Amino acid sequence: MADQVLERMPGRVKFVVAGVWAQAVANFFAGSSLLSEVDSRLAHGQEASEPGLVRGLAYLSIVMAVLLAVASLFVQKRFGWVWTVFVVVETLAVVGALVGIVAVWLGLQGVSAGSMAISLVLPLAIGGALITGRGQDWFSR
Repeated sequence: MADQVLERMPGRVKFVVAGVWAQAVANFFAGSSLLSEVDSRLAHGQEASEPGLVRGLAYLSIVMAVLLAVASLFVQKRFGWVWTVFVVVETLAVVGALVGIVAVWLGLQGVSAGSMAISLVLPLAIGGALITGRGQDWFSR
């Protein structure tokens, strides 16, 4: 039997895993809250603008949360697909944050500048840690 050398996970990858878990939890709760809010409004005869769109975005948020959580479980195995999932989801998160920043700039209700700043900074930091040096090396065997 060949001895396998266990390599320690770099600090950047640990940061990525922690950030991704935080995003997964936040996405799951955000999606669940949106679904609950739309269903509650419709059940009580209140107006809900674009319930189909909101439900679609809520389900997308939940799917992203599940993808991030599942991929995070396989980081230690160093599978290449984990890196791809992380990069794709972080790219989508950055695009979503940029759309949110435009919404803040346009003065739309319900969007705060602080939440949009966090929504942009975290995915950029995670994406930066993934695509540079040790972050990318960790996933390429």
